[in-house]
Amino acid sequence: MKSPFDYVDTLAQALDSDDYETAAEVMAEEVIYTVGDRVLYGPEKIVASYREASEMARRLFDEVGYDHVVYPTEDPNTFRVSYSDILTVGGETLAHMAEQHVSVAPGAGVVNIVNVDVPGEHEKVDEFLARHGISREGRAGDRSLP
Repeated sequence: MKSPFDYVDTLAQALDSDDYETAAEVMAEEVIYTVGDRVLYGPEKIVASYREASEMARRLFDEVGYDHVVYPTEDPNTFRVSYSDILTVGGETLAHMAEQHVSVAPGAGVVNIVNVDVPGEHEKVDEFLARHGISREGRAGDRSLP
């Protein structure tokens, strides 16, 4: 049986490598993913969200890379995952930091994923996008980011 850490690290590794089948396999059927005010239920919808974000990034940027570090918390079944999205466009590279709190039900898999805003990261990404004519709203040229 996988340890709670193994579930979380396997999920993060799968997401870093766009291996959505493995990502779904370590999620419990009742998994919940919270991003701001949006909540997704179940591996299928959650994996589709991750896939869509990665595909969008690969269309918008010249190079995209992902990395992560898993940190324990006081709860042995909950971990803090720090993600680095390495985005390159026009010869400039940005390391965008993101964080998630991921909880596991031992023997069942990942049951809860919560995105946590990292202070200053949203603004840093907006500035990077603006320098390269990429807009979240799609108004600056042919590149847009949700």
